[in-house]
Amino acid sequence: MKSRAYEGMRDLYAMMDLLAEGRKVDNGTHYVHRGDLAWWLFYTDVPSEVWQSHIRLWMEGEQSERLVGWALLSPDEDFDVFVLPELRGDACEDEMLAWAVEQMSRQENLQNAWVAENDDVRIRWMDAHGFERAEFHMVHFQRSLSGPLDGPPLPEGFSIRSSRGEEDAKLRSVCSSAAFGATRPFDEYWPRTLRFMQSPVYVPEHEIFVIAPNGDVASYCIIWTDEVNKVGHFEPVGTHPGYQRQGLGKCLLYEGFRRLKAEGMTEADLCTNFDNPPAHALYESAGMRIDKRLFTYKKRTI
Repeated sequence: MKSRAYEGMRDLYAMMDLLAEGRKVDNGTHYVHRGDLAWWLFYTDVPSEVWQSHIRLWMEGEQSERLVGWALLSPDEDFDVFVLPELRGDACEDEMLAWAVEQMSRQENLQNAWVAENDDVRIRWMDAHGFERAEFHMVHFQRSLSGPLDGPPLPEGFSIRSSRGEEDAKLRSVCSSAAFGATRPFDEYWPRTLRFMQSPVYVPEHEIFVIAPNGDVASYCIIWTDEVNKVGHFEPVGTHPGYQRQGLGKCLLYEGFRRLKAEGMTEADLCTNFDNPPAHALYESAGMRIDKRLFTYKKRTI
């Protein structure tokens, strides 16, 4: 097994394929959706050359051509390590985790997220290497896409459409900035959306808008597909505060369900913060149910 730096889009798709392979086995370890990785790496203010330098890949084979694991070191003091399912609990996985921790040893609030509550293997590693479970965690929701997916009607005057790409960057950013309480000035905030829309992972037909009568983007989401596991994913989902409590988010989710089903997906999932009751209520109203909790482990301070 040899490790090397990230070299480009071919590596990104190999990293995504490893996530899909892990999900297929379903061995207790949580593998994030391939759409999560695309979102992390391209909806960001971090220059591409910087985040690429924070990725490490482990390869095996005579020509070191098979990806067996990868690590992503976040500028926000997080690290993620994902390995092929057959390496779960193996010395190879231990080596990758140890490498990531060593690389980030100077971070004061070092943490690893996405540890499933029933992943005894990863939890034991965290306990043995000076980590403890933090209060903050994510909640994983999922639902089947079988059967009717009619959903409620939109309020009068509202409509649904796909993104038109770059020309919608500012319009969508007004909604997302308000929905997620962005504190940056808008002139600094919206170019991130534009860069994402110009990225190789962006599919305009996968970004869905609820349009208000005055032309505003009132609510929006992005859907992602995993053709291996037939699981569609929502990341992000947001509604402008000025348009909340009108049922728009639920209508948006059902539109996403229908589009995912049309592309061959049989399930849909998403993750949200544990302390967001309105979001939980929305997802449950759309037929989604909590599947598991995803813990965050932080390095214990001495």
